Amino acid sequence: MNTVTVITGGTSGIGRAICKKVSENSSKDDGIFVVYGHNDEMAQSLKEEVSGISEAEIVLIKADLSSYDAIGIIKNSILEHTDHINNLILNAGISTYASFDEYTPEMWENIIRTNLNIPVFLVKELKSIIADKGSILFMGSHAGQATYSSSLVYSVSKAGVLFAARSMVKLFDDRGIRVNAIAPGFIETRWQDNRSEESYNIINRKIALHRFGTPEEVAELSYHVLTNTYLNGSIYDVHGGYDFF
Repeated sequence: MNTVTVITGGTSGIGRAICKKVSENSSKDDGIFVVYGHNDEMAQSLKEEVSGISEAEIVLIKADLSSYDAIGIIKNSILEHTDHINNLILNAGISTYASFDEYTPEMWENIIRTNLNIPVFLVKELKSIIADKGSILFMGSHAGQATYSSSLVYSVSKAGVLFAARSMVKLFDDRGIRVNAIAPGFIETRWQDNRSEESYNIINRKIALHRFGTPEEVAELSYHVLTNTYLNGSIYDVHGGYDFF
């Protein structure tokens, strides 16, 4: 394989859009490893869709990204096919809209582990096979930069992701590996499925563009950050001008 891209949480929403964007710009000698948690049907449909627009090899890796066991599964699966990674995209994440009074230590630990701990330790485990001048991209959230009372634990986890991304830059500077993060605002994904019209209207009044973003718009920015060789150590907002009033 020539250029190898690994993306976690790559079968739906923003991750799926990034997979399609990367595949559109890949050749038959490239490889795209898509890590997903549970939905085999969605994973297969992504592989078929991407195969229709690219000759790159698509490899699906099923691993529960709320478990540390996933780290070894992912590394071993990659090494069965190639000895290097050029682009590592850490996109998988979970949330909850439970009230603070409903929080349990187990709920808190599961979200922090899935959103922050496992991505960090996945980078640690894959560090030796990330190619020089490669790119690491964390998927954070605007909720990690601004208070987000609707989900305190999600906000805290994403704040950690953004800080981790910037803190890792010096760990890779001797090899020219760039580390960045994307911070999306409100994006039209399955997480919005149960949002009421009233809720949409309240949020849209706080967004200068008065609409939610699309996964494709996040994917466009993500691909630019991955491929621009002078972008490093930064957080890139994509929120339509949220809270500019």
